[in-house]
Amino acid sequence: MPRHIFITEDNANDHISVFYAEPAFIVEANREDLAKLNLLDESKKPGVYILVGDGQRYVGQASRSVFSRLHHHDNNKSWWTKVIFFGREDGYLSKAQLDYLEATLINQFSDNSLKLENETAGNTSYINKMEKLSANTFLKQVNRVLTNVANIDLFENNEEPEINNDSGHNKIKFNDKIYMGKSGRQVFLDVMVDVLTSEEVESLSPIMTDEEPTATAFIGLEERISKNGVRLTKPIPDTSYYVYTCYSRERLQNRLEKMASLLGKEIEIQLD
Repeated sequence: MPRHIFITEDNANDHISVFYAEPAFIVEANREDLAKLNLLDESKKPGVYILVGDGQRYVGQASRSVFSRLHHHDNNKSWWTKVIFFGREDGYLSKAQLDYLEATLINQFSDNSLKLENETAGNTSYINKMEKLSANTFLKQVNRVLTNVANIDLFENNEEPEINNDSGHNKIKFNDKIYMGKSGRQVFLDVMVDVLTSEEVESLSPIMTDEEPTATAFIGLEERISKNGVRLTKPIPDTSYYVYTCYSRERLQNRLEKMASLLGKEIEIQLD
C-alpha cells in the first residue's frame, strides 16, 4: 500500500516545515520562529520534541501542548537553535507512549557523541505490549520521514573534528592484523574495508540498512549527504556498501567494538 507524505512550509518564513505521514506529523523550525510556531495547530498537541544545538541535544515531551514546553525552554535554555517535534494528527498519544518514546530517544542519544542535556533517563511508567508496539511503529515512521524526506539525521554532528595524530599512533589490532595511521577515521575505514569484503559480512546485519547509513546503522547501500552538501559516508571499494564516518573518537571506538562483538572477535583500539 503506498504511503502519502505531504510537506508544507510557511510562505512568509522558510524556516518552518511540517511533514504529514498519517497518522504522524513532524515539525522542523528554527528557534527564531518560535512565535510563529504558536500559530500551528500541531504545536498545541501532545508530542515529543528534540532541542538541537551544535553537538548538543535535549529530549522532552508534552502531554498537552508542545508549544508550552518550548516557550518554557526558550526562557531557561540558551544553547538551542532549532527544534524538531512530532505527534499524532488526531492528538492521541497516551502518557505511557510519550514516556516510552522520550526514554527511547534519550537512550539512543546517550549512545552517541552528542552532548545530551537530559539529567535523567526519562520516565519508566508501565506500558502494555500493544501500546509499546504502536509506539515503536510510530517512531519508525517518524524516523523514516526524517531520514528519507526531510534529510535529517537526529544523531548527526557535522562539527566533530577529524581524529588526526601526527605521529601516526591511531592503531587498531583486529583479526591478526594491525591498522595504523594519522587519521582515526581512515584507520576505522581500513578495518571496515577488510570486514565488508570478507565472508563474515552477513553477521553484521544488526548494524546494516538497505538505505542510507545512519549514526547507528552505519553500514548501508546508499550514499548519505547532509543538507549542507557534506558527504557523511565513504564507499567501500568493490562492494555496494557505504559506511557512515562522521564520528567522534569515542563513537568510532564504540562502533568498532560493536562490529567486533557481532563477529565474536577481540579488538584492540588506540585512538589518540
